[in-house]
Amino acid sequence: METVLIFQEERYENYKYLAEYFLSNHGTPLKTLPEPPMRRQNAIDDEKQMKEFYKQAVISSTAKDTLWHLHDRHTERIARLESMADAAHKSIWYPFTQQKLLSSKDITVIDSACGDYFQTLAPANGRPEPTNLSLFQPSFDGSASWWTQGLGRSSPHLTLAAAYAAGRYGHVMFAETIHEPALALAESLLKVVQNPRLTRVFYSDNGSTGIEVALKMALRAARVRYGWKSHEKIGVIGLKGGYHGDTIGAMDCAEPGVFNEKVEWYEGKGHWFDYPTILQIGNEWVIRAPDSMKPFVSETNKFTDLDAVFNLERRRVNGVAKKYEKFITHTLERLHDEGRRFGALILEPVVLGAGGMAFV
Repeated sequence: METVLIFQEERYENYKYLAEYFLSNHGTPLKTLPEPPMRRQNAIDDEKQMKEFYKQAVISSTAKDTLWHLHDRHTERIARLESMADAAHKSIWYPFTQQKLLSSKDITVIDSACGDYFQTLAPANGRPEPTNLSLFQPSFDGSASWWTQGLGRSSPHLTLAAAYAAGRYGHVMFAETIHEPALALAESLLKVVQNPRLTRVFYSDNGSTGIEVALKMALRAARVRYGWKSHEKIGVIGLKGGYHGDTIGAMDCAEPGVFNEKVEWYEGKGHWFDYPTILQIGNEWVIRAPDSMKPFVSETNKFTDLDAVFNLERRRVNGVAKKYEKFITHTLERLHDEGRRFGALILEPVVLGAGGMAFV
């Protein structure tokens, strides 16, 4: 909010309180205009009176000051936007970015977001002529902010819900406490899942930490179930190319790669399976098995649509699922014979994102 402009009514003098309130609480100036004159019965006289009122209002110091204030604030805002890329390049260390290869011209300046789009500052050499037509351009967010914005941005329903929660609760310590949104969400999740094995919800604050929480639960459960000693090494089973986060434990759940192999404490703790991938070739969806699976799955399977690809019953009927199962069982038996122990299975469903957008 840049400024507030109201009529100056003298009976209650609300403008005095509001001016102090907006300036002290929001840093927003409040300006007043004289109240419009009382309405006259004669329409011609009333119109003449209002024309005079508007004429005086637009040349008043209040109107001029307000317009200049808005002009100055707009100029400051644009200058800030145009300097943000350079400033960010000097002061921010970006995640998942080769910093030494990054220049300020590679940084996208976001002004706002709505739906599936960002409003971004257009490159200086790409702006329309004359340049006052628009400094901005719509930019489609193809990654949905790393897949956390599937419902889009600036949804009034979600925005109001977040504002309500922030205003009513703020941050609430969650050890041995409960409030309505947390309980309602837990009950809703369990109702949707409808799995008798899953009876409780554990809240975490981000994906990487969520992985570590689940990992601790799984490893402890396996140790108790099989009577393993605390000093015995326990690994995880996953997929090649998997990625589960940038905290140390989450990195250890993935095979060596660009995200982890140069991290000093990284120690991949697991076995990562190869897998068949799905490609669209012409009008067909083709499933191809990697070389490591060829002794078990040799042929290439073709489907007319994705629904058929992910139809588990069909894969069972045509025997493909049994071949995959044989490959997995053979591998696990070999690992068992080598003395390997595993306490967790971690899979990215359908799409391996960081591994190259592979359809598994």
